[in-house]
Formats: sequence, structure tokens, C-alpha cells
Amino acid sequence: MARSTTFKYNVTVVNPGSGNKYYLDGILIPYVTLFPGCTYEFNQDDGTNSGHPLRFATQADAAGSSEYTTGVTTSGTPGSATAFTKIEVTTSTPFVLYFYCTNHSGMGGEINIPPNMTIPGDRALQGGGESPATSNIDYLTISTTGNATKFGDLIVASFDGINCVGGTTRAFFGGGAQPSGWSDRVMAVDFASKGNCSDFNNLTEARRDVTATGNSIKGIYAGGSNPSNAVVNTIQQFIQSSLGNCIDFGDLTISVKRCAPSQSPTRGIIGGGDTGSNSNVIGYITFTTQGNASDFGDLTAATKYLGGNSNSTRGIFAGGNSGSITNTISYVTISSTSNSTDFGDLTQAREGLNGASNTTRCVFMGGLTPSSVNTVDYVTIASTSNATDFGDLTYTATAGGGGNSNGHGGLQ
Repeated sequence: MARSTTFKYNVTVVNPGSGNKYYLDGILIPYVTLFPGCTYEFNQDDGTNSGHPLRFATQADAAGSSEYTTGVTTSGTPGSATAFTKIEVTTSTPFVLYFYCTNHSGMGGEINIPPNMTIPGDRALQGGGESPATSNIDYLTISTTGNATKFGDLIVASFDGINCVGGTTRAFFGGGAQPSGWSDRVMAVDFASKGNCSDFNNLTEARRDVTATGNSIKGIYAGGSNPSNAVVNTIQQFIQSSLGNCIDFGDLTISVKRCAPSQSPTRGIIGGGDTGSNSNVIGYITFTTQGNASDFGDLTAATKYLGGNSNSTRGIFAGGNSGSITNTISYVTISSTSNSTDFGDLTQAREGLNGASNTTRCVFMGGLTPSSVNTVDYVTIASTSNATDFGDLTYTATAGGGGNSNGHGGLQ
């Protein structure tokens, strides 16, 4: 199965008041999860790394053990250009490692490597929705056409504007409108086992109609509206292996809600949406670099309430409302900034649908026609064509819900 296998952490050294610590992508992380079949580069070119070489061991700070070097490559001097430590993780790599500074104790953290697990996966989840509000979560196996199966439930019914970050092992449902009002809650559920969500963390502020993207390390929630019903441009991030709350990442190029995502392991793309009028703007972020989004290009039409997802090279945008409910599908090449290009048509025009994907297929789940539907259709990402019927969800109150997968482009 072809996939991009290299993920990068940008390492900085910060003293939070308890001595110097390694921060990964700007966040203090006590432990990280790495996956067999992938290579992870810990980039130490930032000047704060001077004098703090990062290495791996089978015990914290290498106490009672020697440096772990199997599959490890180092380059340059920490604090200077091109300095990094890279590890290739295989099924033979120990299940627990530690990253540490060879010169100073207490700076690093723990690495967990799940046995017998590689990425990407093949499971799509769809949860929540409106008319009436529901807590239902369904799942599909993306490579096998057929009807969905009940997976579990959200902690509380979410009837509009929740969205879902798909990680390698867990799905994270964040924000949305609940019977008690706008929510800042992020709920998590394991892809591997049917069951109900549990609390994970909180957004920086309650949001609905957010857009969710991410890779195997980081989850992103972008845009949406706040409890004052103002449309915002803020981008929030969290580390999937850490229980810490979301923190600021940067800003979108515009204030917008009801967008659609695509992603590669390095880049998140957010397209279309509602600024008060329909938007055709496509923006992008680089996951490893906190900061504001940059312009990517334009959709074929200004569209809100659309669905999207991707493999690691091609992002797909489908459906939505371009003045009326549409069946249009378009695509972009994620590595190259440009306008989107026509791909084909959905089997049924609808808005408020959700996308999920593996390496070859993108499925589109639910939505409004304007009536709520349980339709699922799919495209083969590499081949421009019309969508094909996949099956049905178990419920029809799907618009405004959130969906994603453990095999999308950010994980490949």
C-alpha cells in the first residue's frame, strides 16, 4: 500500500518554570504515539536547541540503558540548519521508548508504539446531526460498499455544526450546538472498538460550524461561529496523544464557517464556506508551523455547507449550496496551490454532508436535499468521474453532524 511515511516535529527548548523542556510543534507533550511503517523526524534547527541533542532510549533519560540507535539517523548540530534526529519505526521497534537530551535530564518524554498497528486505516465514522438532535455514531468500512452499522453515541446529542478530527487511533468530535447551547467540548472515541465517546479536552472557546483537519500528530479546528453568532477566523490545535486543551494556532485568511477540509501529512486545506455570503476561497496551513493560513486558490464555485476529504495527494470537495443545493464535485492537488478542477457529480445533490477517505476512496455521508437523508456515495480519488452509490447510514438526522476516518490523507 503506497503512502507517504515521514512525519515531522519541530523541536524547541522552553523553560515553563520547572527547567528546560522539549516542546514539539510549540506544545509541551509528556508522551507521543508513533506508528510502525512510518518515519518521524525531530527537527532541531531552531536556535533554542543549541546544546540539547535529542536522542532515544529504552528508559527515561537513558538511566540504566544505552542510547537506542536502531533505525535512527542524526544530522547536523542542534540549533543549526538541517539538524535533526530521525527514527524509522517498525514492528520490531520496542513498544515504549523515551526521547531525551544527552546533556540534561528531565527534558524529554515517553514514546508509545502500539503493537501490530500500522496506518492508514479503513474506517469512517459519522456522528451527530439535526432534525431531531441525535447522539448517534455510525461506521462504515470504506473499501467495502454496504450500509452503515451503529457504532455508539456521543456524550450528548449535537444537532448542528459539530465536526470531527480523524486520527490514527481515535476520532475527536468537537464543538457544535447542543440542547444547552454552543459547545466547547471535544469528545473522543477509539476507531477500533464500537462504543461511546468520552470527554477528551476543550476548545479555546465554544464553536459551531467549525472545520476539522489534522495528521497523525495534530488535530485542527478552524473557523466557525461563536456564542454571539459572530463568524470567526481563528484556528485551534491540539496534540492527539495528549489530554491538554486546544491552543491557538493562527488565523484563517477570512472569517468563515461551514467549510470543508482536505489534508496531506504536512498540509491542511480548508475550502469554501459561509462568510455571510458563499465563499470560494481555499486556504492552507502547514501542520508543523504555527501561524496564519495562506491562500491556496479558489473553488469552481462559491459554496457553503460542502463536504470534503482526501488521500495524501488529492483533495476532494463535494456538494453544498452555491445559491442552490448542488451535486458538484471538484478537486485540488494538495502539494500545488491552484484553483479546484471539476471532478464529477454526486449521486444526489445535497448540502451538510460529511466526507471520509482511505488511500483510494472518498465517501460522502448524509446531508440535506433539503430533507435530511441517509445517503452514502463514493468516488475513486485518482479517477475523475461521477459518484457511485455506497449504501445508507442507519439514521437520517445527519446534516450538521461530523464525520471522518482513520485513513485520510493526513495519515498516509
